[in-house]
Amino acid sequence: MRSFLEGQMKSENVHRVTGHAGNQYGIRVLFRGDNLLFMENEKGLICTIDAAHGAIFTKSIKQGDSTGKKMSQKEPIRVIGLIEKYCKEFYNHAVVE
Repeated sequence: MRSFLEGQMKSENVHRVTGHAGNQYGIRVLFRGDNLLFMENEKGLICTIDAAHGAIFTKSIKQGDSTGKKMSQKEPIRVIGLIEKYCKEFYNHAVVE
């Protein structure tokens, strides 16, 4: 899984943006909308989503990131907020209604 994640992080098909604090973010819906790649600077993770219904399965975020480190209890909450923000920016949810 780690090599798959690293390969996805290098993909040119990832939507990328620089945040107001200079952090680099990337996001891409994977497969059939079941998973999502989220990147923050050099770290990345893949979480489980339901793209059709705009749902993020928060327990899948607690697995950790591309560095192999486990996240603190507060970190997934911060990441979910960033995912929500950038999903709205990159994907038009009105199209899936």
